[in-house]
Amino acid sequence: MDGVGVLDVLAVVAGLALVLATAGDAVSTLVTTRRRRGRHWPTQIFYRRTWNLWKALAGRAPVDRREGLLAVYGPLSLLGLLVFWVMLLVAGWGAVWWGLRSAVTGVDGYLDALYFAGVGFFTVGFGDLVPTGGLARLLVLVEAFMGLLTMALVIGYLPTLYGAYSRRELQLLSLDDLSDEATTAIGFLEASYASGGAAEVAASFAAWERWCDDVFDSHTAYPMLALFRSRQPGQNWLTALGVVLDAATIWVAAVQGSQVGTAARLWRRAAKMLQGFHGMPMVRTMAAQLDGLRPAEEALFRDAYQRLARLGVPLHPYEQAVGDFHRLRAAYLPALVAAIELLLVPLEFRHHTARLDIARSG
Repeated sequence: MDGVGVLDVLAVVAGLALVLATAGDAVSTLVTTRRRRGRHWPTQIFYRRTWNLWKALAGRAPVDRREGLLAVYGPLSLLGLLVFWVMLLVAGWGAVWWGLRSAVTGVDGYLDALYFAGVGFFTVGFGDLVPTGGLARLLVLVEAFMGLLTMALVIGYLPTLYGAYSRRELQLLSLDDLSDEATTAIGFLEASYASGGAAEVAASFAAWERWCDDVFDSHTAYPMLALFRSRQPGQNWLTALGVVLDAATIWVAAVQGSQVGTAARLWRRAAKMLQGFHGMPMVRTMAAQLDGLRPAEEALFRDAYQRLARLGVPLHPYEQAVGDFHRLRAAYLPALVAAIELLLVPLEFRHHTARLDIARSG
């Protein structure tokens, strides 16, 4: 085999390898929804590179425009990922057709082969370049089928993605502590307790436990959902998770008999969800600097403990409760802080409801 023949074979092999790797990545993302090990798959590369660039751009934008700029990234990334897959598939098929150029009339160089690959992938069929021979014609059909399948998978995937997003956002609207300030963990507990005592607190934790299960499943299957911002200003699913997870941690650490209830189950699920954030395609490291947070954490728990005591909730001794609180919070706080820093989400969660005094006066 002469040198040209060797180059032809290498081009066909390299092109097929690129096609198979890209198709496998698309199927893994859209169909099997299983995370793939390694950081060099197309989806991983795309989200890691584009998110870092977009985040850097948003970081230089004025504060009042930053959230709007970040909100655009999620929907645009879906279109960008599709374009990235198509570019890789067409480039791979172009290498295949360049290696098999003797079997296609009119293909003299790689640009001709790339044009023929695009015509076949999008099933345009101009007829100016024609494959000859059984193998070439069969490969054209395979390429055309791959193009149709890619488009069909993406179209079918969008309703599932947006359904999971809507379920996530719907629960956020219920996070209201009946105050006119940012929602806090102890405010969440007080509002729930005032509605029906410990039973209502348990019911609230149960609702958020189901939400955590849904978010964990959907965001594991479709990690790019983490990049979709809330429709409501001042709200984000990570910030909401931090509020209810802190509330569950306070309740488990301080309240007698809570170590086997819904608060404990919520803590287990939410902490596991944050640990799973390591597998997101845009994550490089999950190390967060927590130096200096201990005094604020002490003040947070002391205030919560005193307010629960005023409500008449049966509590563990303070020293035991605060020790358990630090231990439980240490299991998830580094991942939570790192995720908040990575996604540039607001540090406060604000609900958008009418003031009760205004409603009564109207």
